[in-house]
Amino acid sequence: MTYDIHFQPVPADEAKSLKVYTFGFEAALKVRGPQALVNRWAKTFLTPLSSDPRDPGAGTEFARIIGGNFSLHSPEMQDVIVIAIEEANDQVRQQDLDGHYDADEMLETATLKTLQVSSQGDGIDVWIEIYNREDQRLTVYLANMGTR
Repeated sequence: MTYDIHFQPVPADEAKSLKVYTFGFEAALKVRGPQALVNRWAKTFLTPLSSDPRDPGAGTEFARIIGGNFSLHSPEMQDVIVIAIEEANDQVRQQDLDGHYDADEMLETATLKTLQVSSQGDGIDVWIEIYNREDQRLTVYLANMGTR
């Protein structure tokens, strides 16, 4: 079974050597279940399309919104996000076919829950609900995604 590993870097004053950077013995956390699914989905969603030389078809157009010429209040903004969510869903479902994931790590669906102009500046706040095959729901919140 595959799994993600999260690293917690050791503060500089606790490092035992200056020659080799270390994460320390207890720094790796194994990620399983719904959180592993969210990690895979978010990585796919946030990866700019064609930016991975090993897999040019991986990723979505969502990253193009950042710095793009979109009006925050235009319906096109929501359309681009919904299409990017669908692209990420298709790619993650394709990964699920490999058979390396438990049901709680497999995608049922992800949908746009809320899209609003950010209260913290020039950008948008995006809430996306992700459901796994066991009907567990997690919400991804992307705060203040800049559009300029």
